[in-house]
Amino acid sequence: MRKPLIGITSNVENITALSNNSDEFVFVRANYVSAILENGGIPLIINSKMSQIDAEHLVERLDGILFIGGQDVDSNCYGEACEIDYHHEVLDSGTPYKRPLRDKPNSERDKFEIALYLAAKQRKLPVVGICRGYQLINVAEGGNLFQEIPLQDVLHTITVDEIIPDHEIMINEGSHAHEVFGSTCFLTCSIHHQGIKQLGKDLVATGFAKDGLIEVVESNDPEHFMIGMQGHPERSCKHYNEHNYLFQAFIQACKEHRRKAS
Repeated sequence: MRKPLIGITSNVENITALSNNSDEFVFVRANYVSAILENGGIPLIINSKMSQIDAEHLVERLDGILFIGGQDVDSNCYGEACEIDYHHEVLDSGTPYKRPLRDKPNSERDKFEIALYLAAKQRKLPVVGICRGYQLINVAEGGNLFQEIPLQDVLHTITVDEIIPDHEIMINEGSHAHEVFGSTCFLTCSIHHQGIKQLGKDLVATGFAKDGLIEVVESNDPEHFMIGMQGHPERSCKHYNEHNYLFQAFIQACKEHRRKAS
């Protein structure tokens, strides 16, 4: 049997690269691609500039989808006015309610990825959502987000000197996430200023930070492999076994889905 084909969503951004002119790039950080390759999958980059109608055609040909991180999900997608000032003068990670332009929502991407997730869900295609991807899944399921996570005891975002902090997450014993990660407590890294506020309708929250913020969600359908994680396992899978277990389980689920479909 061939290796499973894993679609990876992508970012679209204007970047000055090979000249002094700013060009539009479609890109994915290499660690997402490596996590799929090193665990036995074939990564295929999905361009969010495609039509929403194309989402159904894509899921017919893929064995799984990885929804990656990136800019904030448009608050209009969950019926709220934007409370954040995205400003070109903010060059670092910014401060609450004042964020860099790189975080500014891309509604075209949001609408396409929501359509892609719903098409995948309908076919029970295995799905992993990371950071923005996990937030987008929640929004696709009718939930909403903290536009800025309330400041409490856990540091969730990059520090002012651009250090990425770690914090503990607790996994509900007996959950699908517990089966996947093989642990009820482990470390994750924090690179986010938004998070789940109200949980989407077909999701179950099974992982939490010590301040109560939801860190891991899964489908309420036991036949659908869907794990969403607020942290960045693609960054940490070389340091924490639990993070690589997620990709191992994802690829295995993709293989099983393909076998059943053939």
